[in-house]
Amino acid sequence: MLNKSNSLILLALISITSSFPMSQAAAPIDWDKRLAKANQQMSIGEVDQAMGMFSAEVKKHPEAGAPHVALGRALKKKGKMSDAKSEFTRSTEVDPGYADAFYELGAMQENDKEWQAAVSSFEQYLQLAPDADRAKSVSERLRNCKEKLE
Repeated sequence: MLNKSNSLILLALISITSSFPMSQAAAPIDWDKRLAKANQQMSIGEVDQAMGMFSAEVKKHPEAGAPHVALGRALKKKGKMSDAKSEFTRSTEVDPGYADAFYELGAMQENDKEWQAAVSSFEQYLQLAPDADRAKSVSERLRNCKEKLE
């Protein structure tokens, strides 16, 4: 139970903390425009520049899946498959609700003939995004991976 003295202290703390700007963690995440700009750079062949932009976003938001996936796609385009796969994996770890990370990781695992891992990734993708545009094609890829396990 708060007494008068404790209530005054609590009110003072609330007043003080409300005057501080929001922390980066509490602030709304606004990387969409920066990722879109970097994707535009990648689409015109400026992959190195895009990669730098994606890397900066990963450093700013290491806990978010989208920047890791974007960087992974750029690395993949540069032929750095192992690094790309690491970024996709990292994305699934830091943001397990980000469906695209599981799609990208599953595609790489499928390409590497890691059938069981691809099955797990594609299943997770479909669980997170059952109505996505590519859900049907992912279901087919999942079925093919499962057949390889038999």
